[in-house]
Amino acid sequence: QLQDVLIKELHSLNMKNVSFQVDFKEISFNQNGCDDVEFMASFNLGEDIKPIYKVASGGEMSRFMLAFKTILADIDEIDTLVFDEIDTGISGTIGKRVGEKMYEVSIKHQVLCITHLPQIAALSDNHYFVSKKVENGKTFTQIRMLNEQDKVCEIAKMIGGDNLSDVAIDNSREMVKLANIKKNEIKNEFI
Repeated sequence: QLQDVLIKELHSLNMKNVSFQVDFKEISFNQNGCDDVEFMASFNLGEDIKPIYKVASGGEMSRFMLAFKTILADIDEIDTLVFDEIDTGISGTIGKRVGEKMYEVSIKHQVLCITHLPQIAALSDNHYFVSKKVENGKTFTQIRMLNEQDKVCEIAKMIGGDNLSDVAIDNSREMVKLANIKKNEIKNEFI
């Protein structure tokens, strides 16, 4: 069942050619039990299934973990899911789809996401800016909740760097607008 559900989730994250299986081997009883369980995968057509840690790129592993957490979230009744830089190795369309999947999860669970990808940040309900500063030889972390305009500016910085141009601001504003439309579609589908 896990294999079938996980493959369906991975397909929804634009991993159309994925193969996945759980490999069980019985071993001599030890402190970890008597089963050796290994996740096996192939992410590309024509490749043999191998242990996932040997074949997954950063982006593939990010999407695999999102799919896995999505499945387990309803089973293990975890209230809050944390995705720390789930955007590793992804961008563009895949980044947008990962953000949408996390938003789907957020319908039933609190989701905290640390991201540097504008496609994901645009889908946030609450956007916080985290920064570090050094005072008297000590590093301090600051967290500030952003209003809608500040969110647009920070996403524009993700797009174009510190020198904010009108084009980057307009692009960011459009991304947030389209993300809000998509969030409403997702809410209507899942509520």
